[in-house]
Amino acid sequence: HAAESILGQNTVDLIGRKLHDVIPSIADDILLQIAGVRNQDSPVTDLEFSHNLPLRGQVDWRVNVSPLKDADQTTQGIAIVLDDLTERKRLEAQRKLFERMVSPAVINQLDPNSLALGGKRSDITVLFADIRGFTSFSETQSPEQLVSVLNRYLAAGAEVVLDEEGTIDKFLGDAVMAWFNAPIPQEDHTLRAVRAALKLRERIAELHSILPPEAHLGFGVGIHYGDAVLGLIGTEKRLDYTAIGDSVNTCKRLQENAARNQIVISQAAYERVSDFVEARLMEPITVKGKRESIPVYEILGLK
Repeated sequence: HAAESILGQNTVDLIGRKLHDVIPSIADDILLQIAGVRNQDSPVTDLEFSHNLPLRGQVDWRVNVSPLKDADQTTQGIAIVLDDLTERKRLEAQRKLFERMVSPAVINQLDPNSLALGGKRSDITVLFADIRGFTSFSETQSPEQLVSVLNRYLAAGAEVVLDEEGTIDKFLGDAVMAWFNAPIPQEDHTLRAVRAALKLRERIAELHSILPPEAHLGFGVGIHYGDAVLGLIGTEKRLDYTAIGDSVNTCKRLQENAARNQIVISQAAYERVSDFVEARLMEPITVKGKRESIPVYEILGLK
């Protein structure tokens, strides 16, 4: 029964019960609409309610209230029709979230139902880019100027990621975190991350040509390949699609070791792109929680 799935209760238990017992959170609103329909003898349509049901949790409904007329057009009662929009609203919210995070090309390939609230382990290439010189710059600027310049640099970071069909996980103060190979698989995901980092260098040079000298900042970039748990994390009201795991922490550590305008890449990532890039071996770096230091390379350019 549709009524059972919408109300989350057995139909037999509902018959003869008061509205306040069945839908306590919106009963007063519905009774008000019923009174209006009785007085005007005309329907009220497309009312939308987002409310809490005892056995279902947060739900979204469309409600229509209409006079019930007999063959002589005499009103004999009132009909209330409930349309359950909960699932549609959930998918819309997910889509809006993804529109902020991924390129339109990825959105169009995405099956919203494939994104469970839980997690899924995937191999990804993670990219961290952090603005260098921002702290000292921030001490000399007005708040408005500071935010304006910060947004110019972060927008450049976001654009190069989306250009390579990556996913922007989040902005952390003066840093961008992104990854490739999810939610849509990409065979060349590590190369895409490297190309995004090299494009970022070009974008920074363009920004320097239009910004005053004191606003000439740079990025330190870290790139790592490994597995992570990806999923929609949070509550139904505030969801984030995010990556969690050791690979993310390792990538952040690479970025912390990158100098201004330097792209530092782990051995695991380098092995996937060595045929396509010019690189030089650097001093190994230590990563918190790992006993042995890890080999890293600096990306100089594409072959």
